[in-house]
Amino acid sequence: MSEVDDVSPRSQGRRSRLVMGGLIAVVVIVVVVALIAVFTREGDRTYPANSPEGVVQRYARAVVDGDTDAALGYLTPDSAADCELWEAGTADYRITLVRRTVRDSTARVEVIVSEVVGGGLFGPDEYQNQEVFSLQRIDGDWKVENMPWQFRICAEEALP
Repeated sequence: MSEVDDVSPRSQGRRSRLVMGGLIAVVVIVVVVALIAVFTREGDRTYPANSPEGVVQRYARAVVDGDTDAALGYLTPDSAADCELWEAGTADYRITLVRRTVRDSTARVEVIVSEVVGGGLFGPDEYQNQEVFSLQRIDGDWKVENMPWQFRICAEEALP
């Protein structure tokens, strides 16, 4: 028998250990890279309170948290005064800023609204829609004039 044909149990065991060691090393590297990615990613960004996107962020948070008094404070005075409160849904929403457009005393904040629902076989389902918040600058402060339906706290006929 020549060295090339050596398939003794000893050489098979050595080869198995090398393959197993290589697989373990690959798994360890993948886990380390995943942990680095998770711990170094940027968390939720908080926008300045006096910016259109900051007002949208705080208004949406108040609505999601069920804090209607705080949410009313972000509406234009006319909308807040005419507001007939209605029960907002209890869905799990997340908004992501797409862009903002500011012109003199008006602003348009485009967002992606993600709604997480249910718990299917492979986890919860997520639906996304691109939506727009319209804002108006009143006495130097940005106020929400119109918002996506997911974030309405007033009966629709009371809003402009």
